[in-house]
Amino acid sequence: MSMRERPAAGREEGGAKKILVTGAGGFIGNALAQYLREKGAAVLGMGAQVLDVTDQAAIERLPAGELRHIVHLAGKTFVPKSWEEPGDFLKTNMLGTLHMLELCRKRNISMTYISAYIYGLPQRIPIRETDRVNPNNPYAKSKYMAEELCQFYAEQYGVNVSVIRPFNVYGAGQRQDFLIPQIINQAMHEQCIRVMDLMPGRDYIYLDDLLEAIWLTVENVQEYDVFNIGMGVSYTVGEVIDTVQRLLGTAWPVECQNKARRNELSNVVADISHAREVLGWQPGHTLEEGLGKMIKKMQESEARKGCL
Repeated sequence: MSMRERPAAGREEGGAKKILVTGAGGFIGNALAQYLREKGAAVLGMGAQVLDVTDQAAIERLPAGELRHIVHLAGKTFVPKSWEEPGDFLKTNMLGTLHMLELCRKRNISMTYISAYIYGLPQRIPIRETDRVNPNNPYAKSKYMAEELCQFYAEQYGVNVSVIRPFNVYGAGQRQDFLIPQIINQAMHEQCIRVMDLMPGRDYIYLDDLLEAIWLTVENVQEYDVFNIGMGVSYTVGEVIDTVQRLLGTAWPVECQNKARRNELSNVVADISHAREVLGWQPGHTLEEGLGKMIKKMQESEARKGCL
């Protein structure tokens, strides 16, 4: 990974940074587009219904001459679904990234690629960016193959690419089939919390902290670099449930199926020292603080809907 910095790709004399955000209709992309605008950037946010990243002709019609940076988020997510539709995940996540890299190559645009946890069973804890990559599900495999394309285009064509590997992201607006929204919703609306397994430990990163890391890659683009983004500490599912119940003032019983997901990992923790050293980034929220903000936003959203 190169450590030599180049001038920030988004800087323009007398104008705002022009940034394309693919996947802008999703959980992270929607929040990122708003965050970047608050930072003074001119954002072209495109969701899946507007831009199909697997359609090369649609990519080539983009107003690329006005763009200085791309944050590529578009793709298929959710690990359990990837086991059912591996071909679709590989096609969308790899081919879509290839098309965006081609746009960057032809128009001299830099890119931030949002990858995923791709290490599989870790060699050590905490996990460094230089540790062995061993994708253990189709989703992770598709993201790693896309990363390999990013590195190839950086090394062979001079495309500046920063790769972010978020660990377990959470925040308001996340789909209900993800763990933390499920737990919060059950604690708020049911008298029991049901989960498959209490034991897996994960490194959870609050959405706002991820958005800041993405912004810093836009401001400090490298020739090619990879950054783990997490909190640097893990919490079990049981500990997440305990924290949510403490914040809500509930004490519902917990039912556990004691059923592990396919290729489940017992514990993952990110080594975030590289992001701290190169980007000057560090997480700004503890798990309790992040969950507290998420719960508050979910309660406010429900209150607004109730007034309609």
